[in-house]
Amino acid sequence: DTEVFAASLADERIRYYKNQESLFATGSRNVGIQKSKGQLVAFLDDDDEWYATKLERQVELFKNPEYGIVYSSIYLYFENNTKYSYNSQPSIEGHAYKQLLMKNYIGATPSVMIRKEALDSLGGDGSFDTQFPAREEYDLWIRICKNWKIAFVPEPLVKQYYSNDIQRISSDVDNYVRAIDILNEKYKNEVSRLLTSAEQNTRLYYQQFFLGSQAIKIGNAKLAREFFAAALLKRKNPKALLSYMISFLGAERVVSARYYLDKLMSLRSSGTEVKQR
Repeated sequence: DTEVFAASLADERIRYYKNQESLFATGSRNVGIQKSKGQLVAFLDDDDEWYATKLERQVELFKNPEYGIVYSSIYLYFENNTKYSYNSQPSIEGHAYKQLLMKNYIGATPSVMIRKEALDSLGGDGSFDTQFPAREEYDLWIRICKNWKIAFVPEPLVKQYYSNDIQRISSDVDNYVRAIDILNEKYKNEVSRLLTSAEQNTRLYYQQFFLGSQAIKIGNAKLAREFFAAALLKRKNPKALLSYMISFLGAERVVSARYYLDKLMSLRSSGTEVKQR
């Protein structure tokens, strides 16, 4: 009853569009971009929640005309393991094209606000690439950050829900594997041109660790272990090693260990936040 509910709001600022056929997340977001009339674009999925000051805090930063994207910390809420919920830690701002080629430091769409001019400056590519079965937001961030600066709000402005009981698109690990293959092909020349051999290895480490994390989110410890092992082959990292070893005890143990490790690292780095300019 989404259509009925939207009509009941009786607010002329709210415009409701219904696809005649399923366009999935990527196509639906593109419709939203095309229909939008404002100077800024933001995204909210039906299973996430914006906090009351989200838009206000981000609009303020767009007074700087060099910013194409403003993102924020996200409160990651695990519905089945609420005690392990935590805030993401934004760390990258300014000119970040090279950093974005290595890793999606910006994160998911709900925390992001984009200057419409930045989208328009991409020409015909000023939207999400529909060839991606996942990670389409990461691809868009890379394209925008090639010519625009980014900024962040360090406090969480979004609550993002995770559940092992619901098989969402974001829980399909195969989609992520295919998406990474597309990313690698699409940016292979830029990666070769801008990243050193060591940085390219680090990039591959991040990709495999990311896949392991997605497998953990759906409770598949065995699959996660394979990705963590692949990550360790690219870069010896305590976090990946710990995740690999504890995965033998089950997915929930990995989540709890990662939670406490992230908390410890956050405490150690407090007051020394790294910002790439």
